[in-house]
Amino acid sequence: MHRYIRLTNLTPDLLDMVDQKQISFNPAVELSYLKPAEQEMVKEALDWAQTAPSLSQAQRIKKLSQEGACTPDAMREIMSEVKKGDLERVTFRNETLRKYFPKSYTAQQMQDQIIKLLEQWQKRRQRDQER
Repeated sequence: MHRYIRLTNLTPDLLDMVDQKQISFNPAVELSYLKPAEQEMVKEALDWAQTAPSLSQAQRIKKLSQEGACTPDAMREIMSEVKKGDLERVTFRNETLRKYFPKSYTAQQMQDQIIKLLEQWQKRRQRDQER
């Protein structure tokens, strides 16, 4: 319960991002310990990096704040790191793929079709290598 109450210390911009599921709960709790001016810097760093903070990143930003070293450059540096999960995942924006599929296709249908096409491609490559 205490952690939910912490969220009331977030600036409206960051709280909106939590409500819209752009920032996860645990990182948001960590960011709630920052001063309002520092939270504004975080919002700018998130907009700049076009990503949400991981728990580890939020904890390091909180530590910077406690040390009095919270600067826009320091936050951008933390937010520009490649997250471990991003190294293991390939993502496409819907807009990038949409032109290849009927408008009625859901994201799951697009994914299923892409996997089928990749399987066909892989089989073709294996046949070509066997020749």
